[in-house]
Amino acid sequence: MEALRNILVVMEPGADSQPAFDAAMVLARRHGSRLELLLAVFQDLHVAYFEPMTATLQEFHDSIMAGHRAMLERYVQLAAEEGVNAIGEALWGTPFHEIVLARVAATRPDLVVKHSVYHNRIERSLFTGSDWHLIRDCPVPLVMVKDAGRLAGSRILVCVDPMHTHDKPAALDKQLLGRGAALAHRLQGELHALHVFSVPAPVGVIGDAYIASAAMPPVEESLASARGAFAALAASHGLPADRAHFTVGLPARDIVEQVRALDAGIVVMGAVSRRRLERWFVGSTAESVLDRLPCNVWVEKRAAVA
Repeated sequence: MEALRNILVVMEPGADSQPAFDAAMVLARRHGSRLELLLAVFQDLHVAYFEPMTATLQEFHDSIMAGHRAMLERYVQLAAEEGVNAIGEALWGTPFHEIVLARVAATRPDLVVKHSVYHNRIERSLFTGSDWHLIRDCPVPLVMVKDAGRLAGSRILVCVDPMHTHDKPAALDKQLLGRGAALAHRLQGELHALHVFSVPAPVGVIGDAYIASAAMPPVEESLASARGAFAALAASHGLPADRAHFTVGLPARDIVEQVRALDAGIVVMGAVSRRRLERWFVGSTAESVLDRLPCNVWVEKRAAVA
């Protein structure tokens, strides 16, 4: 598994705390990484909003950017005090996700770290439209931070699909478990794996579709195959049986329940590229569960094979 040499940290303008920075520092100290702190900001400027009234729009802009650069410099200094090399960059522009993606293309980081708010009362992460753009379009691994304090020393749950029912390549499962094992080693965590077998629903149609569904193997046979494939995958990565979790049910529900049962601090999920569309897909199951997870989420990327 490749090292995390460079980490791009998405900072939040005007925030009293920076959970993405805190999480990136944990990873940087354990991996010997260099941090790039990115602040993407845009604000409509109007002379009526500022004093003195005689100032120009360029002066307003320069004043705002100077404040953001000063904030970044403080965090660069904080990183240096803990032995982590960091640089800061404040960029003016919109939309936010395009600024971040352009920076990823320019500097080619090994990881992007961004804060995501989790609201326990409504059991939802407050993902913005830009968050979803990054989840789907960022070409490198992405960490959505919900609790920076739960990165080190926590259980790490890797979600796999050994039967490839969601059209993910077999190599992706190995990549996910490899990443999980590397994180467990560096962060002194405990690696777990999960596969949720979803029983195919009966097809109540007629014609060719009915004939195709009737030709499907019995549920018992599919279940046995899935259980065997998952056990073989876990064994190939040296995962003990008590850390390999196989359930039968609904992935969007059971993944969240397993996270809570294990009190996991990190969930690792996979995304695969679709070259014709030039996008990354984490799958409908993952997308339906991402905003319900109370823990940090690591989205691993794998390019399609030509």
